Amino acid sequence: MKFDRHGNYAGAFDFGWDTTPAIYAHDGTYSILMKDNDYEQSDFRITQLAANLTPEWSHQATNPLSCARQPDNTVACVDTGEHPTGFEWCVNAPVVDRDGTVYALSEDGNVYAIGQGGGETGRFFLDRTRLASYTPGAIDGRGRIYALNNGELFVVGDAHAADR
Repeated sequence: MKFDRHGNYAGAFDFGWDTTPAIYAHDGTYSILMKDNDYEQSDFRITQLAANLTPEWSHQATNPLSCARQPDNTVACVDTGEHPTGFEWCVNAPVVDRDGTVYALSEDGNVYAIGQGGGETGRFFLDRTRLASYTPGAIDGRGRIYALNNGELFVVGDAHAADR
């Protein structure tokens, strides 16, 4: 919900649950970025709201694959049929950089980069599917993304490299 400076109700957006939004300051205003999981419909999204709480764009999770990083660092994936519409977003707070790219951890084990407008611009698989932690992501001054998966902290420097 949003209230004006006098405490008057100014609007609302009905989202999934258990989220801490990220704020993207731009062009003299701001946008709110949040996990927007609809568990009844199995519709899992990252949604960006304008300052007045109207949706600006939404990115839907669609990856149905369960994966695990192997001892040789390759990634093996299978479609178990358990998640035909994709996995839920498994982050309490997405991260947004100064250019507006949103980074969010999915229960599928990937950190996704989502550009303004809602298009996926990259992803990096961490360790395994379904052992992701419901924790906020973080970004440092060098643009590295910090995320947890399977009890390990990952530092993702860009869409193609990571350190554990």
